[in-house]
Amino acid sequence: MVRRAVAWIAGEIGLRRRQRLTITIGYRQRAKDGWQGWYRHGSRSVEVWIGRNQTFPVRIGRNRQEAGRTADDVIELFVRVLAHELEHARAYQTASRGSTTGRRLNSEPRVRSIDYRVLLAFRQRRDELLAEWMVAPAVTTRPARLQPTAGERRAHRAGELLAAWERRLRLAKTKVAKYRRRVAYYARAATASAG
Repeated sequence: MVRRAVAWIAGEIGLRRRQRLTITIGYRQRAKDGWQGWYRHGSRSVEVWIGRNQTFPVRIGRNRQEAGRTADDVIELFVRVLAHELEHARAYQTASRGSTTGRRLNSEPRVRSIDYRVLLAFRQRRDELLAEWMVAPAVTTRPARLQPTAGERRAHRAGELLAAWERRLRLAKTKVAKYRRRVAYYARAATASAG
C-alpha cells in the first residue's frame, strides 16, 4: 500500500521517480500534534509518524488561513504528512540547496498548500485509490532451479581445474623456453670471452 501511495503522491506533486528515497512510516506513542514527519536531504530519507492514540477529525491547519483544514481519519493524515515530506524532497530536487529559490520552494506555507491540494485530490478519488492500493501484489513463482548432482559438480570442478593447470603449463613452457635461450646466450658469451 505504501509504495502505491508514494507513487500516486509523487505523480500528483511532480516528484521525479529517479530519486531514490528511504521511507519510514509507523506509529509513535507521543508525536507532536498527533503526527510528525521529516525529510532528510543528506540521507534522502522520509519519515512519517502518526500518534498511536490519535482522535479524528484532527486539525491540520497552522494559522487562520488554514483554519478549516482537517484530516478525517488515519489514512487522510498519512496521505497529508507523506505528501508534505515528499514535496520537501521535490523542492530540494528542483533547486540548489541554500539558494533563494530553494528557500522559497521549501517554505512551510507553500508546502502545506501543496499537501492540502493532494489531500483534496485523494478525497475525491478515495474509494478508487484505496481499492487500488490495497490489492495484494501478485506473487510470482520462479521455476525451481535444477540442482546438479554430486557427480556433475565434481566433473565441473575437475574441468575448471584442468583448464587452470593447462594455462599454468602453457605459461611454464613459455618461461622455460625464455630461460633456455638466456642460459645459452650467457654460455656463448662466456666461451667467447674465454677464447
